[in-house]
Amino acid sequence: MSVKIRKMTDGEFEYFLQWSIRHHAEELTEELHMSREEALREAAEEVAQMLPRGLQTEHNRLMTIEEESSGESAGFIWTIREEYEGRKQSFVCDFAIWEPKRRRGYGSRALRLAEEAAAEDGCRESVLFAADSNAAARALYEKSGYRLLRREGYGQYMVKPLP
Repeated sequence: MSVKIRKMTDGEFEYFLQWSIRHHAEELTEELHMSREEALREAAEEVAQMLPRGLQTEHNRLMTIEEESSGESAGFIWTIREEYEGRKQSFVCDFAIWEPKRRRGYGSRALRLAEEAAAEDGCRESVLFAADSNAAARALYEKSGYRLLRREGYGQYMVKPLP
């Protein structure tokens, strides 16, 4: 099984937006005990601020993860290239592997491809946030070489140096 990542289509982006807002709102409701309505509003505002030009927003990569042989979608990964404390980094804003594809290697392969693309762009590290309640994601990140950077709020920022 071979995995690739490619730029999202407009239709995939619309699905991603709805999924991302809903997923982030669920996290805010669970972790911060916000009302569903408040969490949805906050999540939508945050995504709109981060992606004011949608797929065309500068420094963002919105990628579909798919099986190379069949072209079937396995999930998505959204990264943003930024500078933080003088270091060029790639921040993984959102990342999902669809349920039927989990625990089959898609996640670790997609992360590696996103890291390779970030390194080609001159990023020296990849950073992400893992919610305390998402043990499966933290296990994947640790297995992929990410280490604790700092704890904050309801989770932890993790970092991986890039070659």
